[in-house]
Amino acid sequence: MRLRVIGLLALVLFAACGKTDAQRQKNEVDTYMEGLLDGKYQDQFEMKLFDPAQIPDLLSYADDKREVHPPINPLSSLRAESSLGMYALWMIEGIRLAENNRERSKAKTFLGYPSLVPFLFDEQTNRRVDYGLEAYPATQRKAADAYRAWWNSGEFADIKAKNPLDGSGLSW
Repeated sequence: MRLRVIGLLALVLFAACGKTDAQRQKNEVDTYMEGLLDGKYQDQFEMKLFDPAQIPDLLSYADDKREVHPPINPLSSLRAESSLGMYALWMIEGIRLAENNRERSKAKTFLGYPSLVPFLFDEQTNRRVDYGLEAYPATQRKAADAYRAWWNSGEFADIKAKNPLDGSGLSW
């Protein structure tokens, strides 16, 4: 019996060690996103900042329309409802800005948040597109497409200073 337990532990350790960095990073993103859906992070003070290498994992959630009540910038007086996909895009924006800020030594983010809340604004109407509005799914799709095009346009080091929403008519 003792040998079976030791063998099982060795197998578990071997399996855990066999994961690549990419698999561990994907699991970290998946675990966090599941926590968002379960409401675990609503009262979190700081925004979770992932590594730029995890942007593709976050982009895999960009079209997810399930409702979440994510953590928001503590300077905001609004409680935000968002789709999981929109929040993933907002997290990508936080990664992008944090990387730019490190190089420029200027604080443009507060506790990792790229803006007060994960709302996109329609620059044509100058109004925010709230979760639940008829325009929200199309706005999310447009933003997701813009972020995918941005990500696929080059290496992160070369594209991080470029705003993915430039020319889309949307802004955070």
